[in-house]
Amino acid sequence: MATQQISKTPLSKLRREVSRPFQQLARGVKRVARPKHAPAPVVVISPPPASIANFHPQDCTVEPEGVALLQELVRESKQFPGPIIEVGTLVGITATYMALAKSPEQKIITVDAFCWNPWGLSPDVHEALARQLLQYPIAKGEVQLIRGDKNEYYRNYKGPAPALVFLDAMHDYEETKKDIEWAKRVGAKIISGHDYCDKFPGVIKVVDEFGGPRRLGGTVWAL
Repeated sequence: MATQQISKTPLSKLRREVSRPFQQLARGVKRVARPKHAPAPVVVISPPPASIANFHPQDCTVEPEGVALLQELVRESKQFPGPIIEVGTLVGITATYMALAKSPEQKIITVDAFCWNPWGLSPDVHEALARQLLQYPIAKGEVQLIRGDKNEYYRNYKGPAPALVFLDAMHDYEETKKDIEWAKRVGAKIISGHDYCDKFPGVIKVVDEFGGPRRLGGTVWAL
């Protein structure tokens, strides 16, 4: 009986039924085949380093209350001969604040080894940035930027007693003590510095050992 049913089936219909699964498979392959014109590859841009991404201009200088006190100290220093010496330039913003408050005849000497910055810049790029930001006062002869180790600068200093020394380099106990001792040794009339705060207990300890802050604005201190 089954043989008779197959024999009665038209040959063309039989071919269609047999070939249908292969046709469906072929259509499925076409649907998932790679497009003739593949889209351009996606370029993934890595985010900038965290130190740059988190940059804030306030990282370049002291806080506003500290700037106010520092400029008062600069104006106070006008009565004394000798330069204003800043130890720790970073990029020169604090030196610029001091330049705005000093007398025309006063000179600012700012010293930095450019061995550290919070943005991961190389020493040469760091120095170039500082010189660019201080370009105008340097060209006017009001600011001198010295690249070098502060302790070497201390050993070689032969200038007059500074009217003001502002200490903003290394903030541990030992180095801050060296800074203050040098400023006293060369007869600085006003000795000031940055970061008298809990974040830098070494600064607090050594400043207190030298009598504590005579004045304090933000984290800027003056003996």
